[in-house]
Amino acid sequence: MSFDTDLASATAGADLQAQFDAVQKRALTAGAIGLGLSLVGGLIWPSTVLPAYLVAVLFWTGISLGSIGLTFLHHLVGGSWALPLRRPFEAGAFLIVLMAVFFAPILLGLRSIYIWTNPEAIAHNEAIRHKVEVIKFLTPSFFTIRTLAYFAIWIVAALVLNFWSRAQDGRTDDAPSRRLYVVSGPAIVLMFLSATFAAFDWGMSLDPDWYSSIYGAMFIVGELLSTLALMTVIALRLSAFEPMRRAVTPDRLNDVGNLLLAFTMLWAYMTVSQFLIIWLGNIGEEVSWYLRRTRGVWGAVSLALIVFQFFAPFLALLNRETKRKAEWVLPIALWILVMRVVELGWLVLPASSEIGVARFPWGSIPWILTSMVGVGGVWIAAFVWRLRSAPLIPLHDPRIMAALEHSGEVLV
Repeated sequence: MSFDTDLASATAGADLQAQFDAVQKRALTAGAIGLGLSLVGGLIWPSTVLPAYLVAVLFWTGISLGSIGLTFLHHLVGGSWALPLRRPFEAGAFLIVLMAVFFAPILLGLRSIYIWTNPEAIAHNEAIRHKVEVIKFLTPSFFTIRTLAYFAIWIVAALVLNFWSRAQDGRTDDAPSRRLYVVSGPAIVLMFLSATFAAFDWGMSLDPDWYSSIYGAMFIVGELLSTLALMTVIALRLSAFEPMRRAVTPDRLNDVGNLLLAFTMLWAYMTVSQFLIIWLGNIGEEVSWYLRRTRGVWGAVSLALIVFQFFAPFLALLNRETKRKAEWVLPIALWILVMRVVELGWLVLPASSEIGVARFPWGSIPWILTSMVGVGGVWIAAFVWRLRSAPLIPLHDPRIMAALEHSGEVLV
C-alpha cells in the first residue's frame, strides 16, 4: 500500500464533504433541541437538571482532554497506529475551548450541584466545614479560579498541538514536529496533574466528606478510554471514503483494539484497587461513598458496570481476529461509550442522596439524555468543522513517515 504525501490526496473529497455537511446540519439541530430543553428544565428544576448537565459536560470535556493527552503521547512515542486518529484527536482537542463555554452553567449553578455550598451541611459536617471554612479550599470563588486555570492550561496545550501540527503540513523540514516532540513529555505531566485536580474538584468534591488519592488517575483513564472509543468510531465511519480508507488497515485496527483493551484493564485495576483499599480499611468516612452507590437500583448499576464496562469489552477484545475487523471493533467502541456515560451518572448522581436511603433519581435520567444530545450535538458540529479545515492525514510528519516505512508501506 502507498501513501501520497501531497495536499490533494490527503484532503476530503466532494463525497465526504457532502457527508460532513449533512452531519453538521443534523448535529446542530439535535444540539439546539437538547440544549433548549435542558435550559428550560434547568430554570424550573435546577437541582435535578444541573447534576445531569454535569454528567454531559464531564463526558465531552473528557473527550477533549483525552484527545490532547493522546496526541501528545503520539508525538512522544510515534508509531503508525495514530495515522487515522491524529486529525480527529487534534480536532477534539481544539474543542476544549467550546467546553470552557459549556462549563459556565456549572459555575453559575454551584449551589444546585455541590453540597459544600449549603450552609446547613457545612454546619453539621466537620469534614465539610474544615474544607470550606478552615483551609478554604472548597469555596465558590477558589473553585472558579481553579477551573479557569485548568481551562487556560488545556486551551494553550490544544492551540500548540493544532498550530504546530498544521504548520508541519506545509513544510518539508521537521522543525514543527521536533518542537512537539520536545514539549510532549513535560506537557503530558502537566496535563496529568491539572486533569487530576480537576477530577478532584468537579467529581470528588460532590462527596466532600470523602477522599481517594487514586480517584483522579481513575477518572483520567476513563477519559482516555472514552476518547479512544469515540475516535475509533469516527475513523471507522470515515473509512468508507478516501483518504481514510487507505489509513484504516487491519493492523492499525489491531493496535487500536490493543489500546482499548489496555485502558479497559487499567480502568478495572484502579477501580478494584480503590474498592479493596476502602473495604479493607472499613472506615466510616470512606465507606460512605460506596454506600451511596451500592444500595437499591444503584447496586444493580454497580454490577452492570462490572459486567458490561469491564468483562464484556475485555473478553471481546482478547481475540486478535476480532480486533482486526471493523464490524467487531465498531460496536465494541460504541458499547464502551454507552457504559462510560452510565459510569459518569453513577459517579455524579448518588452524591446528593442520604446514606442508607435507596433512592434512585429517576427524574434526572431524561435530563442526562437532553444534556448529552445538546452538548454533544454542538460538540460534533464543531468537531466536523475543525476536522474538515485541514488534510485528514498529517503531512510530512517524520515520526509517522518513519513508522510507515518500517511497516513496509510506500510513501509517494
